[in-house]
Amino acid sequence: MIDRRMLAGTGLAGSVLTALLAAIGQVDPDPQLSHVSLTVSDFAVHDRGGATDAAMVVFGLSAWCLLPAVRATAPRILLALFGAAMTVAALAPTDLGPLTTTGYLHRYASMLAFAALPLAAVTLRPVSRAVRWTAAAAAGSAVLMLASATLADRFLIGAAERYLLLAEVLLLGLLAVRVRRDCPARPARSTVSHA
Repeated sequence: MIDRRMLAGTGLAGSVLTALLAAIGQVDPDPQLSHVSLTVSDFAVHDRGGATDAAMVVFGLSAWCLLPAVRATAPRILLALFGAAMTVAALAPTDLGPLTTTGYLHRYASMLAFAALPLAAVTLRPVSRAVRWTAAAAAGSAVLMLASATLADRFLIGAAERYLLLAEVLLLGLLAVRVRRDCPARPARSTVSHA
């Protein structure tokens, strides 16, 4: 039998590991790279197969760890989509120049992931104030990132994306805590012998 509580704990540990790997991935592989004007994916191109790619895969797998404990259909589907999209985004790198097919795949998988996780969080009832505020912060950062990409020639796109990712990692951690708390603890095995 699947221990849903343990899997939810693994999802929580995965969100912490995601944050650690993402922070390591932000140590400049090239001193000329700007955290403010370049996206995390741009950094990952310079360190292909490194900490940032690993963080994205761990992030997706961490969401999948919560699936057995989530009963409601909508959040479960959205968490599954998030995990799949984040994994695809890790495996399909972006491009530093004009986007190729792989670059477009990365872009749209990332967009799907960024939308799916906050939606999963707010559809898993009841919604705590912390989840609501963190989902709102993620949505606001996503809007800023989209505005930067479409209206402002990518001005501050790196900063907006880093706030978005911070909110999303926190959101997954909050969901993992919630799901773990809602799972019943396994009863301890009886050590009394029956003669």
